[in-house]
Amino acid sequence: MKFHYYPDFETMSRQGFELVKDEIEAKPDLLFCVASGGSPSGLYAEMVKHRKSNPDFCSSLRVVKLDEWGGLEPGSTFTSEHDVQTKFVQPLEIASERYTTIDPFTKDPIGDCSRMKEFLEMSGPVDICILGIGVNSHIALNEPCATLTPSFHVCDLAESTLNNGMIKSLKQPPTFGMTMGVGEILSSRKILLFISGSGKKEAFDQLLKAEVSTQFPASLLWLHPNVDVLIDQRMV
Repeated sequence: MKFHYYPDFETMSRQGFELVKDEIEAKPDLLFCVASGGSPSGLYAEMVKHRKSNPDFCSSLRVVKLDEWGGLEPGSTFTSEHDVQTKFVQPLEIASERYTTIDPFTKDPIGDCSRMKEFLEMSGPVDICILGIGVNSHIALNEPCATLTPSFHVCDLAESTLNNGMIKSLKQPPTFGMTMGVGEILSSRKILLFISGSGKKEAFDQLLKAEVSTQFPASLLWLHPNVDVLIDQRMV
């Protein structure tokens, strides 16, 4: 695991973009796992900016979504889908046949997770997996637990996740999650973990200990040979 410290969010995002750009230029049709949230949003903005002067950039990129909230009220814009559509999929003009996702309002979450699992078995592994870290150390929606599921699955949400300020403000908060499993994440050829935003210092300090435990899901990344951790040092 390689740790990179940057003075601010903008510098962190630009350096993350350089890592991603090199990989895409070497393999234009690589499989990219897109994560929602604020931490990787600067990376996506840099990718969109680069494409304006390089129209072929990401024209062959294949994309799969990392996770999704379930149980939100119909039409909610709190979904991961809304976030990645507005920040990544639409501005980069990722065609629907190159984007594999899960519907936040699906009537069959177990079936949709099985479909995502089958896609990764057939089309994976992921070449670049983008991750953030939760205040309780979750990666994707793999929450601290005695055991973790290796493949895409419906998951329970931890109280510490549901008590997040943004989620608590929702009229109808999520009641479950749908997420890529830790086995699929660890099968990725390259992982970029972005750490920024308030409340992450405790999780980051724990990550630095290099002690692996399912009660601290981000620590499993120590088992992967190619992880870059990009840190906005103002936040830690």
